[in-house]
Amino acid sequence: MPLIDSLMLCNSDFFKEVYSNKNELEKYTNIKVFNKNQANIVIENRSDITKNYVYFKTPMTYKNLTIIGYYDSAMDLGKMGKYYFWGFIIDNDINQIKDALNFVDWKNMEDNLLYIANPKIRNINDDLQTWHKNTGTVVGVKTIPAPDTTEKLLLLEKSPNMNLLICSIQGIVTSELLKQERPDIQ
Repeated sequence: MPLIDSLMLCNSDFFKEVYSNKNELEKYTNIKVFNKNQANIVIENRSDITKNYVYFKTPMTYKNLTIIGYYDSAMDLGKMGKYYFWGFIIDNDINQIKDALNFVDWKNMEDNLLYIANPKIRNINDDLQTWHKNTGTVVGVKTIPAPDTTEKLLLLEKSPNMNLLICSIQGIVTSELLKQERPDIQ
């Protein structure tokens, strides 16, 4: 499913892929078109933890995984930075998900709870398109990005109510960077 593959790149291509597949996706959930050739999956309110996800009318399948919804969260933690998460809710055990996505180089952050992949980092002074491989050992959602940096990574997370395959962009997120990475947020 190109949708999952494009999500795992954690860039704006995902929203072009949603647009390309909008007719099919509308069987599962509400889709909103923007910028003529991009679209997103509609959730009620990304800033409210009770309304920042939507369950599909019927599940989608990718390999042996059952994708049951979409998650889209935004948090402004003041000095600690801004945090944006987007991706899919998957109704499989976290290890089944990791095995199905075994072409990804997962890094174990917390056994059976949190894995990350493809960590990238940029400095506030870098060119907008610039992302460097993040070789830091303390990366992930439980850490605060270094001052004047932005981190981007793929997460596989077991949370109390759902298992998530999501992208994260966190730290210093300027409006220009947000427009580039998350064009669905106006």
